[in-house]
This record gives sequence, C-alpha cells and structure tokens, in this order.
Amino acid sequence: MPVLYVVATPIGNLGDMTPRAIETLKQVDLIAAEDTRVTRKLLSAFDIHTPLTSCHEHNETEKAQAIVARMLEEGISVALTTDAGTPCVSDPGSILVDLAIQSGIEVVAVPGTSAITAALSVSGFALDEFTFYGFLPRQKNALTAKLTEIAKQSKIAVVYESPHRVIALLEAVESTLPHTLCSVSCDLTKKFELTLHGSVSDVLKQMKQNPKADKGEYCLVLKWQDTLMEEPKEEASLEAMLFDCVLRGLTLRDGMDRLTAQGYRKNAVYAAGLRVKDMLKPL
Repeated sequence: MPVLYVVATPIGNLGDMTPRAIETLKQVDLIAAEDTRVTRKLLSAFDIHTPLTSCHEHNETEKAQAIVARMLEEGISVALTTDAGTPCVSDPGSILVDLAIQSGIEVVAVPGTSAITAALSVSGFALDEFTFYGFLPRQKNALTAKLTEIAKQSKIAVVYESPHRVIALLEAVESTLPHTLCSVSCDLTKKFELTLHGSVSDVLKQMKQNPKADKGEYCLVLKWQDTLMEEPKEEASLEAMLFDCVLRGLTLRDGMDRLTAQGYRKNAVYAAGLRVKDMLKPL
C-alpha cells in the first residue's frame, strides 16, 4: 500500500537528522522536494540515492495530482521534504498531504527539527499556551493592525521574519506594544546561532548595534505585556483613550494609530487627536 511520509529535515545542523528520517528517505520510491538542489546535497551527505522530483509553492497543485496518481497506479511510497525543517509549516506540502488524504493514502509524520519549537525552547517564557502566525504583513498599517489583533488573541506569539525586515518588525512592535518581551533567534542550530532576550526596546537596540543582523532567518517569540483596550464603550471617549496611551508611554501619533487599527473611525480619531494635542500644550 502506498504511504506518504512527511519528513522533517535539519534547519542547519546535519547532526539533527534523525536515523528514522535517513531510513525513510532510503526506503521510499520517490522524494518530493521543495528544491531538488538543496535536498540532493542532504541526500549526498547521508549516501541516499532515492529519485527526486520537485514540489514547491509554484507547482504544488499540478505536482500533487501527478504524484498521487503515481502512488495510486504504481503503489509507490513517497517522502515529502522541504529545504529545512518540517514540511507544511510555513512551507509547501499541505496541498499534497490533503490530496493524499482525500485519495485514501496513508500519511505518516517523520518528525524532527522545527524552528518554532527550537525558538520557543530557548525563550525562557512559560509555554502553556502560544500561537504561531508565520510571516506578518509587510505594509506598515497592515502590520500595526495585525499586531494589535494577535495581541488580543494570544499570550505568546511566534512569528518568522527575514533578515532584511526584522528591524522594521521590531520597530512596529515597539511602537504598537512597547512593553512586549522578546526572544529573537537567528541561525538556529548553526555555527553562529544567536538568541537575544529582553524588552522589545532592548532587543531592538542590540539588533541595530549588530553589524550581522541582516544575516540568517529569524524566529521571534513575543510575549505581550500591554493591556489592550476593549471594544468601544460609551463612557470612554477617544480623548480619554488617547490620554491613556500617552500616560503609558506612547506618543500621541502612536496612540492614534493604535485606535485606528482597532477599528475606530480615522476622522474621529484625528479630530480627537487634535483636541488632545491642544490640551497637552503648556499653559
């Protein structure tokens, strides 16, 4: 009977390749890889000679149909891999897995390394509850709105970010939720692995002082310390809420951005901001 194996691979350190993963990749008839060039290097390191086919975000729908058809017609077993880590978690593979399930093919996990659990394990936070959000929006307003949303939904958030945008992400967190605690990891399991801990301001300062901050992929664990305001209440005016933001260390502009992101009408927030600005002027 055909089986689809979902095989986790190292995220940097070859020593994290499990014996079961090696044996699985040797025994299957075909490996569906995110990038055959990357996976071929991994196979070479462990003397594995199983045939490869590509299955990435740009061809997965078409390839999934072809792979499942072969599995059903020829009775072959297939291993699904990504370039690093666990397939289907912010990586390709879910289309193939779903189609296999719908086609009655057994799907078996061959677990191993995951940047999410690795970053969480060195965060120092109590991990009874956390939520993974993958990559957040790039555009500033959308990012601010998303940060506000997920801070309401979770105690601890885990996100991925590229080295070229991680500073901008931390700046957005500092502006929107200034009391956030962070554990920011890059190059996990590799030679120059680094994890920074502290308030978002402290971590951002360290990042800006690090000339190699734009190297390596990042996994951030964010622990929300800010108490976000609830939905609008009649007794709480926009002016009062803006004053509250200022008293908690935000600039008036940041407070206005926060209220807008929470769904308050932009024109009303702007008008309230002007009134608060006048109230804050020295006598």
